[in-house]
Amino acid sequence: MGKFLIVNADDFGASKQISEGIIKAYRDGIVTATSVVVCGEHFDEGISLLKKEDIDVGLHLTIVGGERPLVGPVEGLVNSEGVFLKSFRDVIPRIITGRYNREALRKELFEQAGRLKDSGVDITHIDSHQHLHILPAISKIVIDIADHFNIRWIRLPRPGSLSIKGAGMNVFSGIMTRRLVKRRLRFTDYFIGFESTGGLDEPMLLSVIRNLKAGITELMVHPGYDASAKYDWKFDWEGELDALCSARAADLIKGSDVTLIRYSDL
Repeated sequence: MGKFLIVNADDFGASKQISEGIIKAYRDGIVTATSVVVCGEHFDEGISLLKKEDIDVGLHLTIVGGERPLVGPVEGLVNSEGVFLKSFRDVIPRIITGRYNREALRKELFEQAGRLKDSGVDITHIDSHQHLHILPAISKIVIDIADHFNIRWIRLPRPGSLSIKGAGMNVFSGIMTRRLVKRRLRFTDYFIGFESTGGLDEPMLLSVIRNLKAGITELMVHPGYDASAKYDWKFDWEGELDALCSARAADLIKGSDVTLIRYSDL
């Protein structure tokens, strides 16, 4: 089997700066897919941009990060202003211990999927903000969404990090793997980008390309123009954008046995 690379840009629709940066990374760089924050402030305007491009569109399920739920407050997962809590550190304990409204969460996630579908795009894949879709209670809903909307690809993040966070994610990903196989849903052979989130530069990207293994790899990226006025994530969006539009990266792929693909190519 050859080496196939999907370069997926997260957070489209979260802000104008991020959406426009992703479009540039697709037009002038090596991005082949993007995942959409349906409850993001730039969703409606951003969708019109996506429809003009031949880029794969995924669903970036969002229950964290300060966005406002589409269906109203999701008890246990929102603050006093009715917006989602900012960090996975706040959300994960509540999900694991059941301190949230399960039915409201299910309704919210289905609404996000439905609005993206109703916008007129084909949804090729599902992932989530801060990878919360791999939590067992949420992955059940995600699989139901995939079946209902006929979405065949689900992100399966498997960090190479030996950190506590990385180890925990690998445990949840192991549980999710069994569920995806049982329901005949697809996931890539490899996942890269967890350790470099928000900080991918050209040397890192070139190293990724040179060291790809045979099979299908998803590289998660976060290009954009500076969105720090809205988000305090400390991401170097423009640095990632520059790396993804690098002529050296494009030339390295052209001169290698790596093939850039989309989910819809498979």
